[in-house]
Amino acid sequence: MKKKKNIIYRVNLSILLLFYCLIFESFTYATENMLKNSFQLNTENELDDNFNPKINEFWEKNAQSSRLLGVNNKEIYTVSIKTGSQKAIVISQGRNESILKYKEVAYDLNQQGYDLYLIDHRGQGFSERLGTDRYQGHVEHFQDYVDDFNHYVLSLDLQKNYQQSYLLSHSMGGTISALYLEQYQHPFAASVFFSPMFSINLGGIPESIASIITYSSAEICSWFSDSACYIFGGSNFQKKSFLDNDFTSSKVRFNSSFNTFEQHPETQLGSPTMRWVAESLSAAEQARENASQITIPVLVIQAGTDSVVTADGQNEFYKNIKGCKEAQFITISGAKHEILLEADKYRIPALSATLNFLKKSQQGILRCTK
Repeated sequence: MKKKKNIIYRVNLSILLLFYCLIFESFTYATENMLKNSFQLNTENELDDNFNPKINEFWEKNAQSSRLLGVNNKEIYTVSIKTGSQKAIVISQGRNESILKYKEVAYDLNQQGYDLYLIDHRGQGFSERLGTDRYQGHVEHFQDYVDDFNHYVLSLDLQKNYQQSYLLSHSMGGTISALYLEQYQHPFAASVFFSPMFSINLGGIPESIASIITYSSAEICSWFSDSACYIFGGSNFQKKSFLDNDFTSSKVRFNSSFNTFEQHPETQLGSPTMRWVAESLSAAEQARENASQITIPVLVIQAGTDSVVTADGQNEFYKNIKGCKEAQFITISGAKHEILLEADKYRIPALSATLNFLKKSQQGILRCTK
């Protein structure tokens, strides 16, 4: 009897050990698969506080700058990286960003066989500033961003020069891109939205109340001053610390990116104005409501711990895309707002999903029908 119990005990122990081995193997596979860098994207251990010599050399050699006139003849700064590819990506950036923040992204995407086109939206980066205070994140009409962007895309003549063209955007650039896709004929086969600004984190204030407050404040401010008013507590450019930042958990990417503001003080920007917030709230709502007008495949990549924009607007935007079954939505759990500047464990899956999405588009797998 005792011998029989020992046999049963050993069998049960073997089964238990096998079970734990399978669990461990599955966990290991899941972890490795999540961090699998099949596209050989740049990693944090290759970076210093100024990107790295390889990326900077690539930028110096290939980034060609130019300017065009946007709405009301405002000068818009742009950069093109053309290395003979048959595929192109246009990037629409977020608020308080300059093209220089995208050095690593441009390098990675070019290594995958894409020419790159980048734009500093009006009032920021190297583009002409608006109003009397150059540090204010300001715009009179959000539609000006959209019309500028359309003018820029037309100037590139992408359909003539490339077999496929794609649109990538981040944060505020996502709102601009969505409105552009909803309003204009365009050359893009697909679009990817990183942390798009389809609703802003207002600290619990209802969007309708925030709109009334910001529009009213902007109007009252115009009665007493030629300069727009910052949001409550807003100020001109302030150097940010990595500690407790809302953008990324990668210290080296934070330093590489934000050091560009010190290296090029003319790109520095401060807080947004009341007018900018009011216009952005209205534009985000419009982008959400008219999402059904977008007729190309889109990929929305949501940052799981974003404290700058909220998930509600992104979810509503995606829900309202009704004409394309190939639309995709991914949440990168744990990622902060700046997914493209995030730690490898967030950035690599996001960019890998993007490149796979574009690859499927090139293979003709992604198609939209109204």
